[in-house]
Amino acid sequence: MDPVLLTRFWLLLAAVGGAILPVALSNEESRRRALVQVVCGALMAIFLAPALERRFMPDSPAEIQAGVSFLVGCFGLKLAVIAQRLIDNRGESLANRVIDRIAGGDGK
Repeated sequence: MDPVLLTRFWLLLAAVGGAILPVALSNEESRRRALVQVVCGALMAIFLAPALERRFMPDSPAEIQAGVSFLVGCFGLKLAVIAQRLIDNRGESLANRVIDRIAGGDGK
């Protein structure tokens, strides 16, 4: 079997496994919502983990890449929720500070 294909399958398995773990540990009653959580967690791992690996661990072996994929699949949705809350609560003030810096405003 092609080693690149095997590595990609290994990373996909890690991403899905990481996405399943929080759903398995939760008390989620809705199967539909649980399925959506697994799919979204796996997609986050599939698309975000390679970017993190390329940026911070460019020469890491497949086992490390799979570990990162698993962790992103497992915790990615929780981090997205936290980020969304920060943006909802403090996004406007942060955006105003960035705009003031760029545009040379008074900083209020």
